Amino acid sequence: MQLTYPMAPSHGVHTLRPALQAALQTKGFGINSQFAKATASNVSLSRPYRGYSLSLEDLTQGKGLNHAALGNWHYLVVSNGKTIADAELAEVPGNVEFSALNHGVMAAATASALKLAENAASLKGKTYELRVLFVSALHFVGIWLHAVDAADEDVIIPIEPTPKSLASTQLYSAAKIFALLTPAAQQAKALFDADTRGLSGN
Repeated sequence: MQLTYPMAPSHGVHTLRPALQAALQTKGFGINSQFAKATASNVSLSRPYRGYSLSLEDLTQGKGLNHAALGNWHYLVVSNGKTIADAELAEVPGNVEFSALNHGVMAAATASALKLAENAASLKGKTYELRVLFVSALHFVGIWLHAVDAADEDVIIPIEPTPKSLASTQLYSAAKIFALLTPAAQQAKALFDADTRGLSGN
């Protein structure tokens, strides 16, 4: 399997470095142990890839991956061969700016999902663009391997913090992942709509 990446802003890393260096110096609450041990001299960044999102409305209306909204740029932060954080840049008119530095489970889970994909016999010889898909209302996060060749199918690998009751960390076709996400979205939206009606007094 080969990964490709979208054309990233040329000054993205330059924009991200000061925030990353400040975080390495602070080592504050919520930072994982690997990040706390890291120093600027042994930290590197992956090539950037894009985040995409789908809402409950999208899923209940039957919209697929082609309707996913474009989101932030993501960079994996690596130290001594371990993926220790996920850094985000947001696009603003004519520029990018630092958005977030996530020290939770998502970064390491991303690395594990990519290793799973690299070892998958079904993906050998195929080329994919690396993306990450969010359905925030369902706490779903998935590594999205977008097929470059139209003859190949896109692949989604759910990662933490996705609830295990929703999907496990394995390779899913788009059809199979939507067979899980759509009913969950319909149920969540029904509960939300019922709560909304109750709050409004109708």
